[in-house]
Amino acid sequence: MNPRKWRVWHRWLSLIVGLQLVVWSISGAYMVYFDLSFIHGDHLVKKLDQPIAENTLISPVSWVLEQNPEATSVRLMRQWIDGSLQTVYRVESESGTQLLRAESLDPIHLDRMDIGYIARQHYTGNEETKAQVSFIEDKAPGELNSALLPVWRVDFNDLPSTTFYFSAAAGELVTKRHDFWRMFDFFWMLHIMDYQDRVDIQTWWLKAFSIANMLFMISGGALLYFHYRPRKRRRRSV
Repeated sequence: MNPRKWRVWHRWLSLIVGLQLVVWSISGAYMVYFDLSFIHGDHLVKKLDQPIAENTLISPVSWVLEQNPEATSVRLMRQWIDGSLQTVYRVESESGTQLLRAESLDPIHLDRMDIGYIARQHYTGNEETKAQVSFIEDKAPGELNSALLPVWRVDFNDLPSTTFYFSAAAGELVTKRHDFWRMFDFFWMLHIMDYQDRVDIQTWWLKAFSIANMLFMISGGALLYFHYRPRKRRRRSV
């Protein structure tokens, strides 16, 4: 291959490689600039201290197990229900999770009002900020792991578009999202070149770029060879 063709190949490969290097530089700079705790949205959530008083009337755990023989885990906790902080049992089994009133062992079904109130207790923003509560049973949004379904979603009308996700049965905060996290997720997608699931760091796109980068170096080496190779001197005729 003559130098001219090597030069054409090198020019096109430099464009491909250069664009991706720019993307990596921008995405990498964003990801290292912000602290991970900020990206995770820890600043958006209050640390709630909800101890259980010693004189609280509760049913024995043995009654809970007798009523729920399939239970794999039983935990006493406090949760906001009907606008007040109440002591409840959180019961886990293979069929799912449910809340029981600690005294009567009656089942509790959280509704939209309960979740809205729980979200307000966790939210560190302005109390006057409007929020919208919705229930997601299937088709999780891209920012949520589908394994967490079903969930309650609470969207706050604030500057970073804060979103809280709560477990449907227990009303526990399972994750939170905001625009800085969403931008981080977008840049992460560009960085690892997984444009679908955003988890695979061995995509064909990345492998193809590695090959293109290697060809770019080979073509550059070839051009250096043609540039610095010794040229044959023509003999002058006498």
